Amino acid sequence: TGVDPTLMEGLRETLHYFPGIERQQRRAEMLEYEGGFEEVLQSGRGSTENFNALIKAKALQGKVEECMEIHDKMKLHGFDPDADTYVALMQAATHKRDAGMARLFYLKMRAALIAPTERVYTQLIKAHVMEGDLKASFALLRKMEDEDFQPNVVVYTTLIDGLVCGGKLKKAWALFHEIRTWKLIEPDEVLFTVMIKACARKKEAERALNLLDDLRQSGLYPTDVTYTEVIHACSRRPDFFRKCFDLYNQMLAEDMPVTSQLFTYLLTACASAGNVKKAKEVVKDMGKRQIPLTPLNYSSLISVFGEAMRLERVSDHERICNLRYAWHVVQDMRAKGVPISTN
Repeated sequence: TGVDPTLMEGLRETLHYFPGIERQQRRAEMLEYEGGFEEVLQSGRGSTENFNALIKAKALQGKVEECMEIHDKMKLHGFDPDADTYVALMQAATHKRDAGMARLFYLKMRAALIAPTERVYTQLIKAHVMEGDLKASFALLRKMEDEDFQPNVVVYTTLIDGLVCGGKLKKAWALFHEIRTWKLIEPDEVLFTVMIKACARKKEAERALNLLDDLRQSGLYPTDVTYTEVIHACSRRPDFFRKCFDLYNQMLAEDMPVTSQLFTYLLTACASAGNVKKAKEVVKDMGKRQIPLTPLNYSSLISVFGEAMRLERVSDHERICNLRYAWHVVQDMRAKGVPISTN
């Protein structure tokens, strides 16, 4: 029993939050899978578990109607849907940011006399968080507790991330400290990363670095996403300019993947410090990795030259050179059709 390993590696946990490159690899596998219900059935691998995994793959691809068709075909061919089937359907609704649809799947599950599980409530909460309905999310948390389910770190990470993304940073910190102190829930790499993201919103570089130390002291290891968020937290602080590149070098030493978002934060750090030399190195590195400059990257480059002109002990000749560099960036944007914002 269980998901056939030949169907697709990693399908069972596809839409969980996997930190860093592991999650990216799983998502890529899911996005590439093109098999359908008939293919699985005809191959002799038909089972509720395998069809649940297939629904999850289609959920990630945003194919909600196909997910529902698989559910209907399961019943037609005698494969009884279970709670995990409806979790997979709710994942499809979550992908579409449609909490109403997720609730309908929940009601359909209850109508089928299937008892909810911890995973059902976790996914339902996530659907409401993704839609921005934090009030309903916390109401579901209370309902979950009323039914004697103990919310785990995944549930609280989802809620805290919703608070951070909604700008409710004080509530996010309060809940983080509450679950560690009173509920004795130990944060994992993902929750630490979410809290570091909260630090980035307030330019709290020191706090972000303390959390990084806390993570390591807890016996955990930073992911590429963790490092990226710490760099983000430090990037708008000129006094932490060097730290940004120390962390970047640490990522390279650990053979971690680098993304366009990471380079955006490195260019922001260069702009904060007015460091033209380092900004040129970053752009050169992006070119080697075939990562194109985004409109935000171009804006940061212009800011680098602007900030460099304000530095102490800058000669008039250097100011003129920086002004020319800035115009060259604008000309490159025009040549490549990159939109230029005047804000």
